[in-house]
Amino acid sequence: MSPKSQEKPVLVVGAGPTGLMVACELQRHGVACRLIDKAPVPGDKSRALVLHARTLEILEGMGIVQRFLERGCPAYGASLYHQGERIVHLDMSELDSPFPFSLMIPQTETERLLTEHFISKGGVIERGVELTKFSQGKSGITATLRNAQGKEEGLVAQWLIGTDGSHSTVRKVLELPFEGSAYEERFGLIDCLVNSDLPDDEISTFFHEDGVFVFFPLGKKRFRIVVNVPPSQVIGDAPSLADMQVFADRRGPGNIKLHDPVWLAWFTIHQRSVSKYRVGRIFLAGDSAHIHSPIGGQGMNTGMQDAFNLAWKLALVIRGNGDDKLLDSYNEERHPVGQQLLKGTDIATTVATLKNPLAQQIRNHVMSFLTQQEVIQHRMRKVGSMLAVNYRNSPIVGENRGLAEIQIKPSEDSEKPSLPGYIEFARGPMPGDRAPDAVMVDQDMNPIRIYEATRGISHNLLLLDGKPTDAGYRNLEKIAWSIGEQFGGLVTCHLIVASNKMPTLRFPGKVFLDPDLAVHQTYFADSECLYLIRPDGYIGFRGQPAKLGPIEDHLNKLLKAAKIQSK
Repeated sequence: MSPKSQEKPVLVVGAGPTGLMVACELQRHGVACRLIDKAPVPGDKSRALVLHARTLEILEGMGIVQRFLERGCPAYGASLYHQGERIVHLDMSELDSPFPFSLMIPQTETERLLTEHFISKGGVIERGVELTKFSQGKSGITATLRNAQGKEEGLVAQWLIGTDGSHSTVRKVLELPFEGSAYEERFGLIDCLVNSDLPDDEISTFFHEDGVFVFFPLGKKRFRIVVNVPPSQVIGDAPSLADMQVFADRRGPGNIKLHDPVWLAWFTIHQRSVSKYRVGRIFLAGDSAHIHSPIGGQGMNTGMQDAFNLAWKLALVIRGNGDDKLLDSYNEERHPVGQQLLKGTDIATTVATLKNPLAQQIRNHVMSFLTQQEVIQHRMRKVGSMLAVNYRNSPIVGENRGLAEIQIKPSEDSEKPSLPGYIEFARGPMPGDRAPDAVMVDQDMNPIRIYEATRGISHNLLLLDGKPTDAGYRNLEKIAWSIGEQFGGLVTCHLIVASNKMPTLRFPGKVFLDPDLAVHQTYFADSECLYLIRPDGYIGFRGQPAKLGPIEDHLNKLLKAAKIQSK
């Protein structure tokens, strides 16, 4: 075995979508990592095939979403049918996101595009390299790697991230139980061309007394088709084209022909999870930490979002700018998301695969009635797109709302919140919620979205003036100057003015106009307030009225002041 080397602070094990995402994000945050995968070449099967709106927003923040949009096929909705009648229709085009659709794109393409991005920035993927064992101490990880020729290498790193899938070596060495079970049902799939009148911009599901038959559009009349079957009907290693055609004729819409398959397979669904995502200097993400039913297509997205949550926190700690409680918050934020996903997909799978005819009838009537209610449609859109994911119970988010400082009636001369404004602010985006997007105007009078203005690796402090007053501007200037002096490079300040005219002031950051009040209304900013947006696009803190002390205290608990250069 070759001597131990310590070239890079992080070892990432597994170069699937989750491992590639964490490697790309560490790289963007200025932290080098070593990325290995025991497979000699990338997988050639599409496996996961959808990127939801929240994941697309993340890819936009990374500056690479356009590459995915060019290779994918947007699905703007989903429909459920029974006996030739559409009983449910979900319209994703009304989603409150720059990406009001689900992007159907094979996992092979997702991995290829992330790989290209990682390599273009100087990254290297070591394929055919396997982690065989490791141990951890107070100062780091000691690991043994083995290449395809059987040569072993010792390695020392500060941190280890296991993104090595459902059969994770990292998880097994940690002896973390992967608790859960397999579903009794078996499933068959085929990727093929389809001659039919099915829409190619919508997911179509057909309920039948025998089970479900689902079409996922891949573009140009090619679909992924999934069918559930009892174990007794599973013959051989994979269904044949003829088998899937029989299922299509019996359960599908009729007048349909499947041809030119590129992949056929039987598969079993498992629902399993570890009890924690962090063990000292070791983290688990993606399928190494949780697996579940593919219904809803959220598995790969959840893994990528695990990676996105972890990377900025680990980067801050490695650079000496973050407190260790940031790393604890990875488990405290992401583990509940994984558990909620397991419960939700389990219920959805059970409901979709009901066998009892009476239960099927009740399901169809209830689903048809409920989904005609706009409040249900809105909730389904948010959950399905993963925009509903939040960290409201996280220990690293907070707020300050000064009840003692409110005034009963609104006043144009005061920045103190009125009682109605105080109540309205409570209805705004909560700490831990995804920060919503809105359009404002920059100093050159060009429209710019919040997502564009806050893109980068720093925290972003939005200072909203509520109403233009000189006293308010002086207060917001004071906050921005003080935060800049203490957390230069770690926090970027933005002043958003409820006016169509630029004020005269010395503000240490960018000033934006909000002439139509789009931002103020989106953030329920009836009076002077502030929002801290974390590097992952979630709200870390909010305050009304805008005061220096509470936001200082919040930042001091998480960050260690030091000047760095934002990217």
